[in-house]
Order: sequence, then C-alpha cells, then structure tokens
Amino acid sequence: MLVPQNKDAEEAVLACCIIGEEENVFDKARRHLKDKDFYLDEHRDIWEAMVQLRNKSVPIDEITLSEELGDSETKHLPMLIANKVQTTLSLMHYIDILLEKSRLRTIRSQYSLALERMKNNDESQDILDAVHKELDKHVPREKETTHIESTLDEIQEEFDQMASGEYKHEYIKTHIPHLDEKIKLELGTVFTIAAPTSVGKSALSLNIAMKSASKDKFPVLIFSLEMPQKQISKRMLGALSKTNLKSIESNIKEPSYARRLKDAGDKLRTLPIHTVHSVKSVDQIASDVRRFKQRYGIKLVVIDYLQLVPFNADKMQKADGVAMISQRIKQVALDCNVCVLLLSQLNREGATSNQPSIFQLKDSGSIENDCDICLLMNYKNNDMQSATGYDNKGQYSKVNYFIGKNREGESQVRGEFKFYACYGIFY
Repeated sequence: MLVPQNKDAEEAVLACCIIGEEENVFDKARRHLKDKDFYLDEHRDIWEAMVQLRNKSVPIDEITLSEELGDSETKHLPMLIANKVQTTLSLMHYIDILLEKSRLRTIRSQYSLALERMKNNDESQDILDAVHKELDKHVPREKETTHIESTLDEIQEEFDQMASGEYKHEYIKTHIPHLDEKIKLELGTVFTIAAPTSVGKSALSLNIAMKSASKDKFPVLIFSLEMPQKQISKRMLGALSKTNLKSIESNIKEPSYARRLKDAGDKLRTLPIHTVHSVKSVDQIASDVRRFKQRYGIKLVVIDYLQLVPFNADKMQKADGVAMISQRIKQVALDCNVCVLLLSQLNREGATSNQPSIFQLKDSGSIENDCDICLLMNYKNNDMQSATGYDNKGQYSKVNYFIGKNREGESQVRGEFKFYACYGIFY
C-alpha cells in the first residue's frame, strides 16, 4: 500500500513561502503546518531551515535558504522549487492537500499500531482511546473566519428569528427559575457544581439532565463514576414519580404508588438519556463524548465527579492530574460544542464552611480557571438538621448556593434551593 503523499503540493507550499516573503506567506503557512506534515525528508529540511531563518529575523529567499542548508544535499533545491509556482493565491489549497495527506498517514500509522496492540491482546477500549487521542490532533481545520463580520451575521440571523418568533434557544436550561435567571448554560461551556458530601450535587445534576431531556428534548450523556445505571434509574424514577423510593417496598401494593411508578418508568424509557459507568481516563471520556455526539447529537454531558476520573499517578501528582483532566474536559466541551456539567468535591475547609468559596475546590486551582460557571452549595448554616423544613410537598432542606464564577453574567450571587431529598428533587 502506497504511503499518502503529494510531492507537487509540498513543493508548491515551499515555493509560495519563498516568493511570497513580502506578503508574510511563510507566517500564514506556519499557522497551519508543522515539519511532520511534509513527507519527503528534503522538503522537511527546507521547512525547518525556513523556521530557523524566521526565528533569526532573516528574510526567506533562495539564497538565504541555501546558506542555511549549508553543505547538505538539499542545498540546491530552493532555487529549483522557487520556480514551481508563479503566485501565492492558491497557498491554502496546497496547505489543505498537505494536511489531508498528513492525516491519512497518521490514520495509516495509528491503525497499524492498533493491529500490533491487538496481537498483544491489549483491551479494545485502550486501543481506541490511543487511536482517537492521536487522531484528535489532526482534525480538519475549519474554514477561516478571521473577521468579526461572520459572527455578526450569525447574531443578526438570531435576532431576526427572535423578532419573528422562530428562534429556538440552543442553551441548556436548569428549569429552576431562580437559577436560570442568574446563569445561562451555552453550548461549549463547563458548569461546575461543588458541594460537600450528601448535599445533593448528584441529585441536582440528574434533575437538570432529566428536565433537559424531557422538556427540551436535548440528548444527554451521563458519566457516573459512583453509581451503577440501576441506581441512577431508581433516582430518576423517584424524581419523576415524586415517590419516596425508601417506602416503595412497603407501599408498592397501593394502586396509586404502582401507577405513578409505571407512568414514570414509561416516560423515562422515552427520554434521550445515555449513561457510562466505567472510565479509565479522560481520553476515554473525550472519545465517548465525540462518539455519542456523532451518533445521538448529545448537547449535555454530566460528569459525576471530577476527582474520580483516573489519571496516571505514576507520572504526575494528584493536583497536576486533576488540572490535566479539567483542562481536557474544557477542550472537549469546545470541540464537541456540548455543555458539560462537571461535579467536584470541596476541600476540607470548604466542606465545613457555611459559605464555601471558589478557591475551596478540591485538589487543583485549575478547576475554577477552566469552568465558565461555578456554583457552590451547602446546607443553610452548614447544618442539615437546622436547615430542615416542611411544606405541602413534604420534608425539605434549605440549601444555600453561591455563584462564584459566571463568565457571561453576574457572579458573586447567592440564592437558596429547596431540596426534597426523599424524592431527589430541587426547587
């Protein structure tokens, strides 16, 4: 099988860089290309010589290139290559050809390595993660839109749709009115929820996921590293049916109980919610998000929770590992255009604080940097018993929340949830 390459396109790119020095053509090409995108060694040598000249602020032309190449066998090539093109107008076309051939070589190489790993009886998921991690580096570039006009056209189209009543929002609603007034979960953002143990951050995330799937018909992917699918399903059934699952066994014979649970089960079957419960790395999360995005069009991803995502502890400290995972999750949100609801633990000081702050997220300062919105919550007065109240829905707990970061809105804002723990419902 022939190795994907295009000698003419490689020469054309180099020629454009040589004859287009006054237009800074090399700098344009350098934004898209690396030395490994050239297949032929002599072309790679010339490209590296161009890099060295630019780093030394020396003009790039046939003579300076020949001097930089020294006594190598490629010294004579710049003179010959410079005559391959007459204009630089087709530069991006030539670059696209190089990048396509480079991607094909990467695919060829990765699948060859995958075959070798299969022979070594490596696990299929490990092989897929390794392949996708490398292929992600070679995603085709988007059409360049450097001028702000392209974005203004899109915004104007949205305004026109709003005026005509045809606009459909493409952001995630929590469907908790007092919270939706304060935050807007755009696609491509990371929404971090942090709380001490048993304050209900998992329940809140499931509430948002169910409402997003049922009311907005947005497909959802949940990574639950603490609970199996059966337990998640039970929690959802309890919330949908407003049934205390702890009392099901003693009340299941009551017709009203059985009917509510059946109706909730029938509704849950129709919701576009998918779950994953075994994660080996953040690379697998990235791979799964991409796969579910392509297959089901997911818009909301829930990760429960950050500090449980595995990393290579032999190569990095816990803080570095959590920072790496947090940064990769942010990149996944941007690349796949999904909203990520990321749950996080608080450190000891935050867990015992009546009003935890954004600086009390556990293990890494990178978490608050990478997220777009950060919501911290705890029982009122940091005491579940004193926060307990009753109304016509039953027993609830008052849970204070604090929006410590809100990239597109007002931060340092406080509010209060009613958390009906017996149902797993937030208001």
